[in-house]
Amino acid sequence: LATAKKHHKSGTLQSSNNPPHTSDRSPFRIKNYSLTGLDCPSDCSSFLIQKSQSAQMQRPSPRSARGKRPLGLAKESDLRKRKTAKVSATQPPKEKLLRRRLGRAKACGLSGPPESARFGNLPVQDVADFPSNEICQELESMVERGRWPGFAACAFVGRGEKLDTCALTCARGKADMQLNSRMGFDTICRLYSMTKAFVGLGIAKLADRGRLALDDPAWWHLPEPVATRFREMRVLVEGKPKPVPAASPITLRQLLTHTSGMGSDIATGLDALTRKRGPWEALYQDLTEAVDEGRVQSLAAFVEALSELPLWQHPGKEFYYSYGYDVLGYILEHKSGLKLNEFLKKEIFLPLGMHDTGFFVQRRDTKRLAQLYRHTKATRFGSTGTKAELCTVKNGFLAGQHCRVLSGGGCVSSRDGGLTSTLRDYSKFLVAVFNKGAIPGSNKRLCSKRAAELMLTNHCAEVAGCRRTGEPRICAHNRRGVGLNLMGEVQLDRCEPDKNCLWFDGVPGLVQWGGAATTFYKYQEVNGKPLLLILFAQVLPQDDGRTCSAAFQRMRAWAESETASRKRKLA
Repeated sequence: LATAKKHHKSGTLQSSNNPPHTSDRSPFRIKNYSLTGLDCPSDCSSFLIQKSQSAQMQRPSPRSARGKRPLGLAKESDLRKRKTAKVSATQPPKEKLLRRRLGRAKACGLSGPPESARFGNLPVQDVADFPSNEICQELESMVERGRWPGFAACAFVGRGEKLDTCALTCARGKADMQLNSRMGFDTICRLYSMTKAFVGLGIAKLADRGRLALDDPAWWHLPEPVATRFREMRVLVEGKPKPVPAASPITLRQLLTHTSGMGSDIATGLDALTRKRGPWEALYQDLTEAVDEGRVQSLAAFVEALSELPLWQHPGKEFYYSYGYDVLGYILEHKSGLKLNEFLKKEIFLPLGMHDTGFFVQRRDTKRLAQLYRHTKATRFGSTGTKAELCTVKNGFLAGQHCRVLSGGGCVSSRDGGLTSTLRDYSKFLVAVFNKGAIPGSNKRLCSKRAAELMLTNHCAEVAGCRRTGEPRICAHNRRGVGLNLMGEVQLDRCEPDKNCLWFDGVPGLVQWGGAATTFYKYQEVNGKPLLLILFAQVLPQDDGRTCSAAFQRMRAWAESETASRKRKLA
């Protein structure tokens, strides 16, 4: 009886509505949490539930302990208060308890508690008639066909102007087929070109603070000797033996839209089978080899070497995928006095709680880093030569093995570079930006509304103006009807869709971007409802986007049908 009373007073026996603090020896219990569809083996989930149930059965019930109080205890309220205070002082603080539970969940392969009830800082809820199963099946077909080893995806919707609900989280397949590790929401993936959006936000925040303007010449914000070289930039002209002076200086907006006249080399380790070096890529080949061989080991050294090379076109004349975001990353370093990784951590990662995002992966997180694969039948990559299969690609993102040049564009070597992140982390970033800078669930902001609007503006139209028809004179990828903001591509009114509805589906208003290792996102407001789909896989070469577009089309059809049914009810 005394033992039961002691448990009852210390709070170790409480109702399920008020879960007690747990010690290191207490069972990990899941409250109000569904294991369905999570990255958790069925044997693991059943073990946790059985352990929790058995532990609860072994504990004495507080009701069974009721009865006559022992003499001498009926009026010792002061003694009870002192005992209760002593017990609660030994219990772990709430934050430590949550971290402990999350650690146990990750150790068991779960993706979840306590953050599982929220994803992208938004509540996870069932949304009526949302096509969750259809979207998961669409994506899972790529795993079943052997095209992807695994994937993690999530979808967000909004009932008003902002995203307010996570309607889907789905993870299938393997992160590493050799280790038989599952793909999950906390699996660390390589972002490559999806690194650019973070640098774009950094520039937008400095512009909002009055530290720079997008139409400023870039050399205004660069240190010497790079500033002088950018001020006196020269251009290669076909038919002339020597480069000629540039018609105008490179601006920050031109760097943001790849219209600076600068180019870039191809990453032979990423897309060697889909692209070949042309005359303009060959201009940067020596620079790529210098990074691979370790002769260039910092972003400052890279931009300094880049500034010695001529442009292939006069600034502001044409789109050409470039090292522009690497130059912008160096400008962030110079303006802030911080290294690029430190600047992004201070301005973006810490405010959002993105603890698994960085330019390399710590040794302690090695097992969480997804293996990179190449889907190929080429024998030089380890395949049989007869049938396309998934072949492993050497890993260069671990601490000590990573690319020393912190690439704001995603990759300046032949294979490695840019940020690594998790689906859980990256979703927080996208939700905050598309919600006009507001961080859901708090009174804090990632950036001002003005900076967020700057992120989502089509800047191609600002570079060279528009034609009489209203179309921008310069389009992203030199493709009609495709603009470019600081988050990625924007489909405009006259966007030409791909045949068979691949990456570009031609629907105006769609914002999208992707990374070389098959990481994508698509965002659009449909009848006033914001929709966001994010997908992480780790496969080369970059997927053609057909599956991602088909999945997003299901979300778009759902939003349109819901709006139509609501109108019928009102009528």
